[in-house]
Amino acid sequence: MDLEEALTKELSLNQHLSIISDSSRTLTIDQILLPIYQQQFSKKHKHLDDQSAHWGKISVTNLDEKVRFYFLYVGKNDFIDAYYVRNGHVIDHAKSGYLYQGQEKQIVKGSYYIPINIGPESTMDIYIRIEEQIHHDPEFELQLYSPDKWNHKIVNKQLSDLIFQCIFWVILLYNLFLYFNSKEMAYLSYSVYLFFVSLSYLFLSDLLREMVLTSVPWLTPYFMPAICLTHVFYWQFVFNFLDFEKNFPKAYRILKPYMYLNALLAVIIIVYIVFTGEPGLPAVTIRYQVLFNALVVMAFIFLIRKSKLPLVKYYALGTFLLVVFCLIEGITWDPNTSTAYLVKYGVLFEVVVFSIGLTQKRKLNEQEKKDILDREIKELKVKESLSEWQKEELEKIIDNRTEKIEEKNKILKEAIKRAEKAASVKSEFLSVMSHEIRTPMNAVIGMIHLLLAENPKKSQMDNLKTLKFSAENLLILINDILDYSKVEAGKIKLENIPFDLRELTKGIGNAHEIKAADNGISFNILIDHRIPASLKGDPARITQILNNLIGNALKFTPKGEVRLLINFKGKSKGKVKLQFIVEDTGIGISKDKKEMIFESFTQAHTDTSRKFGGTGLGLAITKHLLTLFDSQVYVESELGQGSKFFFTLVLKEEKIMPEIVDIDPEDLTPQLRDKSILIVDDNDINLLMTQQFIKKWGMYCDIVRSGKEALKAIFDHDYDLILLDLQMPEMDGYQTAETIRSLDSDNLKNIPIIAISADTYENVCKKIEKAQIDNFISKPFNPPLLLTMIGQYLIHNKKEKRSQSNN
Repeated sequence: MDLEEALTKELSLNQHLSIISDSSRTLTIDQILLPIYQQQFSKKHKHLDDQSAHWGKISVTNLDEKVRFYFLYVGKNDFIDAYYVRNGHVIDHAKSGYLYQGQEKQIVKGSYYIPINIGPESTMDIYIRIEEQIHHDPEFELQLYSPDKWNHKIVNKQLSDLIFQCIFWVILLYNLFLYFNSKEMAYLSYSVYLFFVSLSYLFLSDLLREMVLTSVPWLTPYFMPAICLTHVFYWQFVFNFLDFEKNFPKAYRILKPYMYLNALLAVIIIVYIVFTGEPGLPAVTIRYQVLFNALVVMAFIFLIRKSKLPLVKYYALGTFLLVVFCLIEGITWDPNTSTAYLVKYGVLFEVVVFSIGLTQKRKLNEQEKKDILDREIKELKVKESLSEWQKEELEKIIDNRTEKIEEKNKILKEAIKRAEKAASVKSEFLSVMSHEIRTPMNAVIGMIHLLLAENPKKSQMDNLKTLKFSAENLLILINDILDYSKVEAGKIKLENIPFDLRELTKGIGNAHEIKAADNGISFNILIDHRIPASLKGDPARITQILNNLIGNALKFTPKGEVRLLINFKGKSKGKVKLQFIVEDTGIGISKDKKEMIFESFTQAHTDTSRKFGGTGLGLAITKHLLTLFDSQVYVESELGQGSKFFFTLVLKEEKIMPEIVDIDPEDLTPQLRDKSILIVDDNDINLLMTQQFIKKWGMYCDIVRSGKEALKAIFDHDYDLILLDLQMPEMDGYQTAETIRSLDSDNLKNIPIIAISADTYENVCKKIEKAQIDNFISKPFNPPLLLTMIGQYLIHNKKEKRSQSNN
């Protein structure tokens, strides 16, 4: 066949084509050239099976005396291989088709073309192999083009498409710019709509595959859902552009779910393509989607044709021509050809009209804002005179109320001052009364201890025990009142020092076992073995809380048992959570009295204080102390069935064990014999009582009644320890201790000083530390405790600690 003649007469080359099918898809060009396969070529064209590869053979001739170059359009196939054969030998091989990568093709643009380069007055056989992979419509549609005609058809089209894309993106970016300036959602939704229109057109016009996805052309079908998303964002733009929800509420309720259906269809199509790799069904589905959306748009335009909304005409005009073109394109569209000429010009027309419409919308919005502002200004002017009158009246009312408020504030300030003064007087009174009572109580309790130690008669022993019990109860009442006054004044602060929980409970047990035995009940302490040996917290306040709860349990348990349980509840970040439980088999508490028992000066029953005694402050103090630990106490009880008080504490675990000095007072007397003690106190009774205890323990002692006498005495004699009262006239115990510590003599600087005071440690601890006093014992003191404290400093050489601190 002469190529020039076929080109001039625009003849179809299919009539010169012979075809053979390869069901195995494995035949090569060398096999095809064998006589056995040459005999099978036939010019009778049957339906081409999409499961087979197909070979086409055509002979071409150039009768001119110069070299000719042509472009041969083969047909829309995934893979096209052209083999050029002369005299039975393959002289060249060219690739084309939908799925070959751009770098593999001799002709990148156009996708389905192969080159024909034939010398002068020569003949050549061309064997063309076609095969489908994702499409299912193999075809031979041979058309011959000259270079000029091909350039006009392909290159000019792509240049036109690129210009069209540039227009899209200029308008898109301009609308984004307008959105960021105005925050008008119509501009943003229009920009997104234009993006998907641009992406859809890239797919339809083959620019996406030939210019973007050249190395991965098989990904092209995955962009097919962009057409669905174009419809989604078209409706989103229309909703914003026409203020749909406000102006067309009924249509909005219908079309918004319809918009989401379009989005759902896009998701279904992409999932279908991912799992099947088949674009045929999605292509048909999208065609019907386009048609259906076009019909919906036409119906909507018809419904709103009489609307007085100014923007409706821009929407209807911009959409109508595009819809008509889309209907035509949707009916005739073939996903393999993908020209979409009509859609291109329809979209361009729509873009121009919509852009004008958006400009008009912006003007309308500005005008609306201006009208609203004008109305507000008018309303303000109308109200201005009324506001002036109201202002004057309000000023009068405010002035009147201000005077009343200032008067009430003055009264309130005076009331607060009176309350603060009353609280201060109350706290000071309680403190003074406690101090004044403790001083004679020290003598009373001390004398009782001395008399008990002198082997009295049996009749005297019973009287002395009764006297001792009454004195100790009186001391407990005094301590409760003083502690409660401190709690109310907020003067109690927690310490954070290492302590051994087991040693602490051992001391608590020793303190309560005797009373429990006297009452004929058993007292037990059970500690979880998982609790660390050393903890960090305020052991004094923990002891006070437990003493209050255990003391109450012993007081209200006529028979049976009282138990202290300490359970391990967990450990996290170096902190241990413990649960403390005090339970008894006593008289119990009725349900309606459980909250009352934690109130100040209150007990569960009116006859309780007459029968069992007490101030009713113990549980109130316990409740306040636990608040300082960020905890609270709970109670479970039934009348006649006993009680259970429990609370939790979170304490730090201490790695270093605290030093524990455990001295039995019975063993101290021989070791302390002949030690020399100086007693400083301005109260003759306290001096006499303390002197008798010191002598009883086998030590020497001198007594002085003032700080000045104490300073003179330490220069005249060499004392091993000083017992120093803090409250003295002229020169108190703090001044005396500071003076002793400032002396040049190392012996006097390091002499142990133990303060004895009717005050509590919390009130004097800072002053004691400043005066460098070694330790403190409160009046009335427990003689064995005083003996143990003296032993700690004289037997275990506590002077060494003082020397190290001074250095």
